[in-house]
Order: sequence, then C-alpha cells, then structure tokens
Amino acid sequence: MPTTDSPADRLDAFHQEALENTRASLAHMARYGIEPEGRVALFLPPDARQAEVHRMPYTHAARQRVVYTTEPGEFTALCPFSGLPDSGTVRVEYVPGSWLLELKSLKYYLLSWRHIGAAQEDITALLFEDLMGWLDDPDRLVVTTDYTVRGGIHTVCTVDSREQGRGGAAGGDGAA
Repeated sequence: MPTTDSPADRLDAFHQEALENTRASLAHMARYGIEPEGRVALFLPPDARQAEVHRMPYTHAARQRVVYTTEPGEFTALCPFSGLPDSGTVRVEYVPGSWLLELKSLKYYLLSWRHIGAAQEDITALLFEDLMGWLDDPDRLVVTTDYTVRGGIHTVCTVDSREQGRGGAAGGDGAA
C-alpha cells in the first residue's frame, strides 16, 4: 500500500525547504556585506516554481500579437531581504511561432511564485527564460513586470527577445 504524506507532513517539508533556502540566501547576502533590514521571513527558492505551462499548437499563417496582463497585485513573490510581498503586474507579449500558451496553466505558473524569494530583476529574467522555453520559437517575446511602489521606488523590469539575439532579433521586422 503506497503511503501518502499527510497535510502536516507536507507542511513540515515546506517549512524545512524554506528554512534551508532562507539560511542559504542570508549567507549569500552576507558574503557581499548585505544585511537584511526589518523582519526576515521564510521563502522558497526560484526552482520551487511550477515547472511547466501547457501549450497548444498555433497553426495559422497570420502573424498576431498576443498580450496577457495580470490584474494589479495579482502577481506576488517575496523580497529576499525582508520576506515582505512584492506585488505587481506581469505583462507577456509574444508573436507565436509554433505554440500558444494555455491560460489556466499560465495562471497557475504565475501563482506558483507566491512563496518564492528573489530579486525583482531575477524574477523577470526567469519568467522570460521559462516562457521562451515553452513557446520554443516565438517571433518575439517581451516580458514586463511592473511592481507596486515600495520605499518610494517604482520598479519596472523588461526582457525583450529582440535585445537577446534570439526570438525574432535577426530578420524580424518588429511589426505585429
């Protein structure tokens, strides 16, 4: 008879993984002389995010620009320095090659960042890398995160495939 972990066992495993990751992150920051301010809370590493977004074939000759934008505050991750939530919007814009992203799966992927601690710039780069992998051959992909103001600083991060030397940078005219 296979054993299944109880909710308490899963919670203990989550807590242990978060504790180990947070300690490792604090040690990493200390190597660079960075001391977290305020309260430190537990968070998971980026590799704990959902590993897949389902996709569907795009079989049309028509080039179209597809844009997905979350509602303000719908996307959250955790600040690795304080454990406080960083919230904002995520905008994904692409011109499909062979594939489209399936929306429910994309929603679950974005929600999977909720307990992950990482810098806003790192998260944007990881979102781009993940989506580029799942889309495989888009003519263009642009991922923008627009975070809620914290400490008087508004942060907007953008990764554009046309600036990466792939995904439409060579030979694409940029028109949608």
